[in-house]
Amino acid sequence: MPKASIAVKRVTATNLRDRLKTYLKEATANRVILVENRRQPSKYLVDKEFLDSLMHERESMLATLEILADRELTDRLLTLSKTIDDDVVAGRLLRTTDVFDA
Repeated sequence: MPKASIAVKRVTATNLRDRLKTYLKEATANRVILVENRRQPSKYLVDKEFLDSLMHERESMLATLEILADRELTDRLLTLSKTIDDDVVAGRLLRTTDVFDA
């Protein structure tokens, strides 16, 4: 999977207040705004869809790690993966429509 680069634009809290609409438009996809303030820790302003996709990817990775941590399940899946191509060719697998009558 190719890495997506994330562009970070630094702004002061004062600039954010003065140009909020502009920075809200700039926080899209892989572009985030780093808001720096002398009195508080820095914060990121991010696009909701971008953060949602990161959270979805995180959940997917955690699920994968959970499966891989279960050595018995991982071994079973690896064993099944060795025969799946032959099973498809031989017609030993059912299609989704066969199972769910869709």
